[in-house]
Amino acid sequence: MAKASDIVKKASSYIGVKESPANSNNVIFNTHYYGGAVKGSAYPWCCAFVWDIFRMCGASKLFCDGKKTAYCPSVEAWGKSKKLTVERSKGKPGDIILFDFYGKGESVHIGIIEKVVGNKYQTIEGNTSSTSDDNGGAVMRRTRPLSVVRCIIRPEYDKENGKEVKTVKIEL
Repeated sequence: MAKASDIVKKASSYIGVKESPANSNNVIFNTHYYGGAVKGSAYPWCCAFVWDIFRMCGASKLFCDGKKTAYCPSVEAWGKSKKLTVERSKGKPGDIILFDFYGKGESVHIGIIEKVVGNKYQTIEGNTSSTSDDNGGAVMRRTRPLSVVRCIIRPEYDKENGKEVKTVKIEL
């Protein structure tokens, strides 16, 4: 179906893409998700970005069983129901990572782990910026501490060159 490296490579190819005009939520990932251009505050797109990456890689079934969702708590519930979650400290490239920046016990943002950097995750996220974690209007590479990680989901990827990708445990 797809390898984790395929997802990471595709996501990284979109780093720098921004909604246009600024603060409009008009971006290619929303256009793909909704089937036409949209704009306005009702269309945050971090989850639509992740959904679209999986779709473009021919791996829709690995994200919410191919169903559409642009709601982070739904992705978390799906991952838990399928027993695809892993410990927050055991993420690896290609894993779906959900965040709770405000300590409310709910996923509010989503991305894809690109790599482990010390005791943090380097991620690729849509609708973020250096000034707004979860509504920034751009696809960016971010580095996130464990303290904001709500949940990690490991899709059932094809093996990389016949091998599993090594998991690195992060010290809490």
